[in-house]
Amino acid sequence: MMDTPAVKLVGLILLLIIAYVFRSVLAQPPAVDTAHPFQTDRAFERLERILGDETPHPVDTDANDAVRDRLITEIEALGFDPFLKDKFHCRSFSRQARCMRLQNIGFWVTEPGPNAVMIASHYDSVPAGPGASDDGAGYASSLEIAAVLKDRAFPRPLFVLITDGEETGLMGAHMFAHEDPLAQQIGAVVNMEARGVRGLASVIQTSRPNGRDIAALISETRLPVSNSLNADIYELLPNDTDMTEFLTLPIDAANLAYAGGVSFYHTPGDNLENMDKRALFNLGANALSITEAFLNGGDIADEPEEQLLYADIVGRILLVIPVWLGRVFLALGVLAPLALLVLRHSRPNAIRATAAPLLALILGLVLAIASTMLVGAIRAEQLFGSAYPIGLRGLHGAAMVFGCVIPYVLIARGVPKAALYASGWFWFSAFGGLAFLVVAGSASSFAFTSLLFAGASLLFLMDRQKSAEIVAGIGFVVFVTITFPTTAVGETGLLIEASAPFAFVLGAAFVTLVPVIWPEDGVTETRDQRVVLAVPGVLVALFFTGSMLVPGYTPDAPRGFNILHIQDEVSNGAPVWSLPANEPLPDTMAQIADFERHARRGGARETFIAPAPRLDHALHITLESDVSTPNVRRIAVQIDAPDANDTRISWPSEINPVEARVNGEDIDLTDTVLQSVGCFGRSCRTISLELTFPAGTNFPGVNVSSYTYGLPPSADFLTAARPENTMPVHYGDSQLLRTRFAVDGFEAANE
Repeated sequence: MMDTPAVKLVGLILLLIIAYVFRSVLAQPPAVDTAHPFQTDRAFERLERILGDETPHPVDTDANDAVRDRLITEIEALGFDPFLKDKFHCRSFSRQARCMRLQNIGFWVTEPGPNAVMIASHYDSVPAGPGASDDGAGYASSLEIAAVLKDRAFPRPLFVLITDGEETGLMGAHMFAHEDPLAQQIGAVVNMEARGVRGLASVIQTSRPNGRDIAALISETRLPVSNSLNADIYELLPNDTDMTEFLTLPIDAANLAYAGGVSFYHTPGDNLENMDKRALFNLGANALSITEAFLNGGDIADEPEEQLLYADIVGRILLVIPVWLGRVFLALGVLAPLALLVLRHSRPNAIRATAAPLLALILGLVLAIASTMLVGAIRAEQLFGSAYPIGLRGLHGAAMVFGCVIPYVLIARGVPKAALYASGWFWFSAFGGLAFLVVAGSASSFAFTSLLFAGASLLFLMDRQKSAEIVAGIGFVVFVTITFPTTAVGETGLLIEASAPFAFVLGAAFVTLVPVIWPEDGVTETRDQRVVLAVPGVLVALFFTGSMLVPGYTPDAPRGFNILHIQDEVSNGAPVWSLPANEPLPDTMAQIADFERHARRGGARETFIAPAPRLDHALHITLESDVSTPNVRRIAVQIDAPDANDTRISWPSEINPVEARVNGEDIDLTDTVLQSVGCFGRSCRTISLELTFPAGTNFPGVNVSSYTYGLPPSADFLTAARPENTMPVHYGDSQLLRTRFAVDGFEAANE
């Protein structure tokens, strides 16, 4: 029989792993409250009418016109007077420019005026899916919020903006922020988005400083996941929403989104059937509350604010402190436990106590990450944990705890309980401080608990052990209730395959909780040591095996899989069917055509290709003019692509224009070395491209890639063979015709 302390340790191991595996329960949206002012069913019914047959509706297409017209009808039915901002607009970024015709929708809920609060969303979708959540949930919520607030009086005006062209580069928001005079009347923005079809709404972005933003988050409805860490991580990722453009204005801001069911993001699965009404309610009800708070606020010019750290406790309480105070809490969390170690414990005990949690946290995190990498190296799928994330999540948790147990069993023998407490608290706060230096918002996950651990250390120094343990227990609960829901939401956004580092919170929980049950003489019996090590070790093996055996994709968690019909006349002109080669070719596809692995131009990416019929698309390029002066050379090229939805024009990277214009619209080249132009929608089926270069510039010509969304009837045999666990994603199935037009002549070096 094992000793009682060993039994308790095994129990703790199992408890922590189970809590980590099932922590996603804490991140589920609340049930729809039918008595709430935000009427979810009413918002959903409007969305059903607006989406109609749920045809994808990218920018400047007939389908987008239909959605826009139905959206305007719903706005008018609510008694508002919507207006359109209709303009051909270009913007430049990252060595490219994008141009398209945009039709932003706006309306005032109240009388117009300055310092207005704006509710924002977008109505265009990607070509692959209908966008019921992205961003139907946003504009459906906008209309419902407007309906709830229209007859109420507030100190500030309320404006609603529903942008166009968000999916093609935040184009509508860019046009509003940089060209629309109305933008100067906006003092606060509440933006709504979705990166999936379900899940708890999260505040992913605020303005800086964020004092008024955070004050607006306090709500009678369950809070969205509100944590400085989420916001800071979002800013580090290459993701953007319209809020990126709105934040170029002097505004307060709250950017909300849900991200559960991310496998359906930008696919046909982003539809009404898959949308969770609880997510819609959670998004809309919180946006309503935040909007009301902003509306009741004053002029931002009269209200100084500071940067705050904030964290919610299971959606009920919002803990808020200034950033400087977070630094103080972390410093106290380091210094007070260190004083307890130095003043109350012998050097051998202090050294072993200090080493145990440090090694535990490092080894556990290494094992969690390494085990995930090993699964990824063996499995053929890129997203091998999407369908059954519980396996990989369990592997992260079990590996983390296994790594934590090893140092304690081996080196923590005979270490007094108070020393283990102090060392665990010390490293907890030390790692929190390190994380703060990398991502300041991470302090919100550690600072409040660090202060409590500092207080517990002082109580130990005063020989009040029982009180110290109670205060430390409160600190532990605060930490877990902040970080477990936060990391559960973060896991859905980052994807489970990239979420192993989140297991660090489980290690931090272990090193701060294990002293409660740790025997003074440690786990000394060899049999007990083996059992204590074997339990998490066996769980690692089981979860690893499960992660290897479960399907990577299912119809409810599909793989993104686009079929392309390509005719590349720049290379050989032979038309091909092209399928992604980042994973093995599905058997159903291999059986119906002779696909071969093929390296794309430049070797950056491989695809599977098979012979295809020629594309029946027209693409004509004409040199309209070529005029040289003593200072510049101006070239005008016209591209006629009557079948295209998206045309990309590029030229050799060493040739840089000093001026550029598309269809009469100037492109701002202030901060861009322009190398390509993308033009989207019906207004780009005839493109007039004017480029100005320094005098004497040799201009070889242009490469033109013309994309048409969807596939011809000749592809029916391929679409019929598409596996049921795959879906088109982002731009979806399409036809690509690529050609080259020479002006001065392309040299071999550019081939």
